[in-house]
Amino acid sequence: MRLWKHLRRRSQAAAGLPADFLTAPADALPRVAERLAWAWMLMAGLMLFVAWWMHEQGWWRRLVDGDPSGISWVIVLLAVAVTGWCGQRVRVLQAEARAPAGPWRQAYRRELAQGPAEAGQLLAERSHGPHETAWWFAAATLKLGLLGTVVGFIVMAAQLGRSQSFELAEVQQLLQQMTAGMAIALYTTLVGLVANLWLGLQLLLLDRLADRLAADILAGRDGRAG
Repeated sequence: MRLWKHLRRRSQAAAGLPADFLTAPADALPRVAERLAWAWMLMAGLMLFVAWWMHEQGWWRRLVDGDPSGISWVIVLLAVAVTGWCGQRVRVLQAEARAPAGPWRQAYRRELAQGPAEAGQLLAERSHGPHETAWWFAAATLKLGLLGTVVGFIVMAAQLGRSQSFELAEVQQLLQQMTAGMAIALYTTLVGLVANLWLGLQLLLLDRLADRLAADILAGRDGRAG
């Protein structure tokens, strides 16, 4: 129900968007989908280049050594997995945008017989439902970064609690151990923030295309291959 209300609000506001959201030529939607596909490929290529550059500069090794908790690597793997899913989702939306009578359009017409509300809810689930899960994982990267911050400070506090005296040698060792906790906190926070921003940008583009595709279907228009 929440997805359907969101989709209805977005489709009602679509007429006021700059690019003639609903009055644009029928082949505009496939062109938008194609631009999104190219944008995702460029972003994926940039991600691969940054990963290669970090390898050449030894940053991956520093990440392994600086974050023994492994939380940073969990965030990185999660970001890679969601990025791959976004690429697959772009293909799905692009196929629907290109098809004059795609599966979503046909299903929407069939479901109209059951009632507009039911058809709209099912359309919202098809177009935006998977994005809700992806947004949760994107938010999880930020939460994992905050978890790493907490873990890092716990490590620092634990080292302080073990201190028995303030002799110079022990203080030096204590500072070295506290630095390890600080590294965990900083690395996980940085990786979580970058991953969250990276995934948020991709999902925002997906939502925009899904909004436009759903508005086209609600308006009863057929897509045209570009």
